[in-house]
Amino acid sequence: MNYFDLFGIELSKVKQILENNNIKYIIKETTGHKDKALLVCPRVINIKKTNDYIELVVTYFSNSLL
Repeated sequence: MNYFDLFGIELSKVKQILENNNIKYIIKETTGHKDKALLVCPRVINIKKTNDYIELVVTYFSNSLL
């Protein structure tokens, strides 16, 4: 599996892919100072592979970008 194919995909879909492949992962969130009520769609913006797990860095986007 090429983990870089997961960039930009919604977090729930990435979690499903990793769980189906029995890959351990952790999630780190980044948040900004914008209107958090509008930012509802978490997407993967960075991926780090370690020996034990995959680290997913996510941030939130508005639905208007979908």
